[in-house]
Amino acid sequence: MPKLNLDNLDKDLVRLLKHDGRVTTAQIANRLSVTTPTVRSRMKALIGAGILRVAGMVNLSAIQELTTALIGINIESRGQLSDQLEKLTALKPVHWAVVVTGRFDVIAEVIVKGGMDDLYAFTSIDLPTIGRVTHCETFVVMRSSRKWMFAPDSLDDW
Repeated sequence: MPKLNLDNLDKDLVRLLKHDGRVTTAQIANRLSVTTPTVRSRMKALIGAGILRVAGMVNLSAIQELTTALIGINIESRGQLSDQLEKLTALKPVHWAVVVTGRFDVIAEVIVKGGMDDLYAFTSIDLPTIGRVTHCETFVVMRSSRKWMFAPDSLDDW
């Protein structure tokens, strides 16, 4: 997906939603001195372009029954990581994954409902299904600050 340049109105709209996703389009229009239809069309365009998503967020640090981990993954054949990245992000416990430079090829954030047993099941059973994984290193998140995020798909039945 190509990156798009946002103008100042787009950036201001996103900033307002960042602080309160429940703010109405009329309130945004008033604060930004534009019309409500302008706000609606800008939001529609940003959402359609995959730049903006308005949704409820949770503080994972405050939910005791969840375990979050970052996993550094090495994958054979570094030049073709797109397929493995897509397969990895399709696994329910994976909140996000990125191709990176450095010691690992990919880093993923994983959120499981249980503790170490569920995390172990992910790394030993689920992760190898993407293929070509040669090594992984897991970093359990013990404490975080300002970690508001969309509730991961793995928690749909939570």
